[in-house]
Amino acid sequence: MLRLAWVLLALMAFGSGMSCGAAREPISEYSRATWSTRNGLPHNQVNAIAQTPDGYLWFATWEGLVRYNGQDFRIFGPSNTPALKDNGIRRVTVSPRGSLVVSTSRGGVAVHRQGRWLHYGHTQGLAQEDISDAFEDGKGGLWVAYERDGLTYIAPDGNAVRWGAEQGVPEGRVYMVKADRQNVIWAATGSGLIRLENGRARLFDGGATPTGAVYAVADAPGGGLYLGAQRGLFLIRDGAVRNLAAPGDAVVSLQPDGATGVWFGTVNKGLRRYGPAGLEVLDTDNGMPNNNVRSLFMDREGSLWAGTSNGLIRFADLPFTSIDRNRGLRDNYVRTLLKRPDGSIMIGTARGLSRFEGGRVSPVNGDLSVESEAVLSLANASDGSMWIGMYSTGLLNWKDGKVRERMAEDSPLFGSQVRAILEDRAGNLWVGTSRGLFRKRGAEVARIGEDKGLPVEYVMALHEARDGRIWVGTTAGLVYIENGVVNSLPISRFDDAADVYAFHEDDDGTLWITTDRGVLRLRDGRLAAVNARHGLPVSSIFEIITDRSGNFWLTSNRGVIYAARAEMEAVADGRAPRLQTVRFSEADGMGSAQCNGTSGPAALRDDDGSIWVATADGVAVVQPNELSRHQITPPPALIETLMVDDRNVPLASPIRLPAGSRKVELFFASLLFRSSDQIQYRYRLDGFEDEWIYRDRLRNVQFTNLPPGRYVFRVSASVHGGDWSEGGEGLAFEILPKLHQRAWFYPSVAALALLVVFVLFRFRLSQLRRREAELSATVDERTRALHEKNIELEQLNQQISRQSAAFAQQARTDALTGLSNRRSLDEKLQNRLAAAIAAHQPLCFALLDIDHFKRVNDTWSHDAGDQALCRVAETIRRELGSVFQGRWRGSDLCGRWGGEEFALILPDRDAASALAICERLRAAVEAIDCSGFAPGLTLTVSIGLAERGDISHHEKLVSKADTNLYLAKNGGRNRVCGS
Repeated sequence: MLRLAWVLLALMAFGSGMSCGAAREPISEYSRATWSTRNGLPHNQVNAIAQTPDGYLWFATWEGLVRYNGQDFRIFGPSNTPALKDNGIRRVTVSPRGSLVVSTSRGGVAVHRQGRWLHYGHTQGLAQEDISDAFEDGKGGLWVAYERDGLTYIAPDGNAVRWGAEQGVPEGRVYMVKADRQNVIWAATGSGLIRLENGRARLFDGGATPTGAVYAVADAPGGGLYLGAQRGLFLIRDGAVRNLAAPGDAVVSLQPDGATGVWFGTVNKGLRRYGPAGLEVLDTDNGMPNNNVRSLFMDREGSLWAGTSNGLIRFADLPFTSIDRNRGLRDNYVRTLLKRPDGSIMIGTARGLSRFEGGRVSPVNGDLSVESEAVLSLANASDGSMWIGMYSTGLLNWKDGKVRERMAEDSPLFGSQVRAILEDRAGNLWVGTSRGLFRKRGAEVARIGEDKGLPVEYVMALHEARDGRIWVGTTAGLVYIENGVVNSLPISRFDDAADVYAFHEDDDGTLWITTDRGVLRLRDGRLAAVNARHGLPVSSIFEIITDRSGNFWLTSNRGVIYAARAEMEAVADGRAPRLQTVRFSEADGMGSAQCNGTSGPAALRDDDGSIWVATADGVAVVQPNELSRHQITPPPALIETLMVDDRNVPLASPIRLPAGSRKVELFFASLLFRSSDQIQYRYRLDGFEDEWIYRDRLRNVQFTNLPPGRYVFRVSASVHGGDWSEGGEGLAFEILPKLHQRAWFYPSVAALALLVVFVLFRFRLSQLRRREAELSATVDERTRALHEKNIELEQLNQQISRQSAAFAQQARTDALTGLSNRRSLDEKLQNRLAAAIAAHQPLCFALLDIDHFKRVNDTWSHDAGDQALCRVAETIRRELGSVFQGRWRGSDLCGRWGGEEFALILPDRDAASALAICERLRAAVEAIDCSGFAPGLTLTVSIGLAERGDISHHEKLVSKADTNLYLAKNGGRNRVCGS
């Protein structure tokens, strides 16, 4: 599990003797992510940022208030939140009590407090509704600053107090109002900083008070206040004012960082940080979306969010850092890395060669090839020079800034892709290309191709083993060269492995080989595999690097994978069935999770223990000894929305859903922003199923036709496939029963029927007694009349029997389509599943949902919708009857599950044949001619299929089909998904 992996990483740090300091990384080392209107923001300028106690981030924009859960932006404005009278949001803050306070441009102040939205305007005592800032103090009082002049304080009892020129507030705009740690109220104004106390406002003067406007105020961690002013960044402490930075521009946003640092944003000169390392600068020249930084905020995870005039950017101190064009790299597409004897690292990209040395990246110049052409491979030479393999222009030998040798136009290597280079201990140069393997000995160049024993001439990896063998990795297998002879080592028996990307050799001679089917271990002449069947999250592994503790770092197209050596060895030995891994991707700071292989070396370990990886978006660097400080446990998942029959239901308790509710859908999210794209979910519905159901990264679940009763929905989250968060209290709701579903209904009907019979009987008996005297004279006539009455009663009994049978049939049949209803089909599925288990026969179950059915009713009418349902039902009955050819009637195997959903039972069918039946059925529905009742309509269906396998309960089979149905719908609809 993830916890075990982090413990291993922490032990690594302890074992290496290295400690993780609390000092912040340089700005250039931070991982960055950006958002704009292209990603869902309603406006690119973010005026303010805040985080509420539940974990949501809130952004103030000119087109509404935005809530962010790590995945989706939800916009609040006058159209959906009446308390917000204006879309122009200037400021958003969170009070000590957790209230969300929203300042609007022309609509007063809105406060979200204890689940309710409240509005403050002229009626509540505001002098203006053009608000620049507002905050709620610890007592529940509201301080409001105006765009034009002064402030207003609204006490908890509703009494409003005006602060203007008479109280000492200077004329002009008040940009910000806040309380410090001692609950002293400060206001940043166009005339400077003022302090509000005892009914008076006083302009602060500490001997070096900044002249001109003050735009932002923040508590300094060591005591005092940071000021963002027209003339720069200032610190007020112990009554004195010190100028920390004068960027030559107005400082309009502040965010303290640690004990001694502070981030500050300017109007035109970007983002800066003042701290122990001095003044650091970040602007549009090195990655900022815009130099006008309007807002700054540090979230709970320690990430810095900056709102600019051209979008939002987040800086996160993540496990991985990236070296890319923003830091001077020639191109972000990196193919190969090489550690040079002088300690520098050479970086081969799609557009030339760069050098990393002393923390700086510089281009390698002096030759057109290394300045602009694609570099595929690098290798050190014994004389201190470097071999450079090019994509199409051959092989270069480079030393002291010059090309000493070029194997190009007049060489057999010209025009081929040089993907691997090796200089062996005997001084031979081996060159792996897309057109074979070449050996250069002095001036002699010999080619080794398929005619000499290579399985294919596309060579991707070379390695000289301790025993002198030259190992060669190709796109069609593995060979080694010994005494000039090419020997093959078959690997296809390991899940049809073919591509060999790289080698790693242990001190004892054990060889680890990366392939397109996982990792192979060669020890004592025996091969063993560690692949996807053993828990590797991907099949193709490009590079394998060991850290200082000997544990493995594997690169792939889906990120970097950490695996403990002991577990790799145990799986390879057959002592353990599965491997526990941690996978890192963009959410962990990588510019791209797509690592590069097929040339190399594409990864390395530096002298400081850091792991360097070539990716499609720069070089990704991680320091294993510092990983423990980046451990993140996902918070409990929040249930965001409850939809019942496509209608939003408020989440206020108690939640009672009306009788006959067909579809219940819940949406949820875990508010973890660093790794939001790697959060996995599981859910449980108490009262319906006792086990947790894995949902992968899907953030919603739907239930159809839940029976009446009380339920509690719980959801938990996990990152990197690790430990699950607590399920929390969950969301309790109740589905009310229909009249006939209430417990007392059928006993009452039976009692009423008995009472009617009893009354009729007593009435008849008394009637007979009254006429007894009359009957004595006419026995024959009375006997005949009695006989007629008996016949009448018998006919009545027969009629009642027929009606009872009809009612029983109607109770098991869908009135519209004539198919079995949910209750009937549920019993059939239960019986056929039991029979299939007893006979050891396959059985599949499928759920079919008509795509966009609501649009049929809305566009063509509900009558057209009913006809569409009938046509689909008839198509299902006909197709199933055709498939099973009389053994079962089509109507015996299908039914209307509810609404636009149908269900299919497919006995004696495994997954493959059931998929074929479902595909045939899907095509038949798509071919339905709807012109007679809905011209222009084309019906399509999404189908989720589940195979019995080892499932012993029919409800689990239904749940599995339902999950696959949603995968089909989320995958684009009009498709079959299942196994």
